[in-house]
Amino acid sequence: MAAERRHEKCGLFGIDAPGEEVANLTDVGLYTLQHRGQESAGIDVSDGAAIRVHKDVGLVAQAFDEASLERLTGHLALGHTRYSTTGSNRLENVQPIVVTHPQIGTVAIGHNGNLTNAAALRTGLEAEGVRFKSSSDTEVIGELLARTPGLDLFSVLRRALPRLQGSYCLLILTADTLVGVRDPLGIRPLCLGRLPEGGAIIASETCALDTVGAE
Repeated sequence: MAAERRHEKCGLFGIDAPGEEVANLTDVGLYTLQHRGQESAGIDVSDGAAIRVHKDVGLVAQAFDEASLERLTGHLALGHTRYSTTGSNRLENVQPIVVTHPQIGTVAIGHNGNLTNAAALRTGLEAEGVRFKSSSDTEVIGELLARTPGLDLFSVLRRALPRLQGSYCLLILTADTLVGVRDPLGIRPLCLGRLPEGGAIIASETCALDTVGAE
């Protein structure tokens, strides 16, 4: 019997590029990273004030069309393609997952990897009154961030990230900030790129940089 293929990858693509059509660039980047996740795809875009979301099950080409990309206006974007590692392939588990932080507002999270203490964190958050909508450990990360005090994203991350155990990369988007995170051992891949006009990109693999003309 052939060994079952292990779906351990997810694709992350983030961009900060004022003046660029960031949703379209993210769509192209995710298409290049399609081999990292073929179950679902999502893109969140911020114009500095509000985050707009579009996500669906299926391949990147199935999840987005011209109309949906036109609605995603802004200069900051976070995209994700998913293989389900923790949590089934349901719409509730499609990333990026969005939560609300009482001090910094809407927070979107894209995740590649596995937390070894996800069950313990979930149990603790449920004891605090959290009602989870999905079975994904990404929502566990989101709810942990939402309940960690801080006046800005970096303050929240400094307090919350030490509680995560496992191998992971994260892209985190607020209305005005995009941050990339790797676990302390750097097990999961994440790379930085720059567009000729100066926009910054974070992606799981350099092939996504090549496709959008970044270095």
